[in-house]
Amino acid sequence: MDRIVVFKTFYNPIEANIVKTRLIDAGIQCFLTDENIANINALYIQAIGGVKLNLFAKDVELARSILSENISASAFSEIAPDIENDTIALTCPNCGSHDVGYVQPTRKRFNILTTVIALIFFVYPFYSKKVYHCFNCLHEY
Repeated sequence: MDRIVVFKTFYNPIEANIVKTRLIDAGIQCFLTDENIANINALYIQAIGGVKLNLFAKDVELARSILSENISASAFSEIAPDIENDTIALTCPNCGSHDVGYVQPTRKRFNILTTVIALIFFVYPFYSKKVYHCFNCLHEY
């Protein structure tokens, strides 16, 4: 009977599942422990020592060599299109700059009515609609 060892510890269950899938695709039998606890309450990850990837001791060197290989970008060319060429450049209608982002508004976040309601009901209005913001001329639209 082969001995099962903890190969690697992760503090992100998603990353642990990605590595597990790469090893299973390569034909290495492995499993995760403490994954359910980490998914139920993320604050427990530190207490349990992370999500542990377990595999047989005989497969440790093979797993290290598989994980040390870089995945080439050509492997994903058939699956996903080139994202850099498909991005839409937003332009500011005020100055024509392309330095535009979709962010929380910096101006007109609170008006008098919002302030009065917040003071009467002792609440803080957290919701605010996002807007496009030009970082060149500070125009929001």
